Amino acid sequence: MQPVFFALMSRMQNVHRWGKSNPTRAENVAEHSFQVAMFAHALGEVRNRVFVDEPKVDANHLAVVALFHDAPEVLTEDVNSGIKYSDKRMLALCRQMEAIASHMLISTLPEPLQQSYQGLIEHEDSPEVARFVKAADLLSAYTKAVQELRAGNMEFEGTERKVMAALQPFIDSMPEVAWFMEHCVPAFHMTIDDLVDAALVSDKE
Repeated sequence: MQPVFFALMSRMQNVHRWGKSNPTRAENVAEHSFQVAMFAHALGEVRNRVFVDEPKVDANHLAVVALFHDAPEVLTEDVNSGIKYSDKRMLALCRQMEAIASHMLISTLPEPLQQSYQGLIEHEDSPEVARFVKAADLLSAYTKAVQELRAGNMEFEGTERKVMAALQPFIDSMPEVAWFMEHCVPAFHMTIDDLVDAALVSDKE
């Protein structure tokens, strides 16, 4: 069979998020995955370079795991989190569907590559890595809510509250997440003009 994995994964740009929330700007799973990878890498670097007394992590590995964290959605589509976590039975069914989709995805790879990607797609990693990636995933959702609210989209009021409630345990237990929230997230409230001006000022310092 012809390997179709990479062509199939490239269709993640056609899988849309936030469908039930009427976002002012559509977001697809491909760009979300990029942002989660960027945030996971940043959290790893903050751990290693700011909180130097904490155990070191592989920031590059965190980024790669995060890049594939929603890979099954290229087959399953995005399931609304409010529905997914509404009932234990629903969550179990979603997990089962994701496991089946993961297995299907891996089977589309050339056999010599399957083992390399299996751990990434089936989330076979350490609890610490999973914790970093989940924190990055929630940060991505939170900053999306912030941007939507800044655009006047009150549909995301509830989203912001729910995501913050889910994010709070990570803020309390992971100093790198608290640091990112304090130092990096406020910029998501800024306009593009303010962001560019800040970049110009930083470049002159």
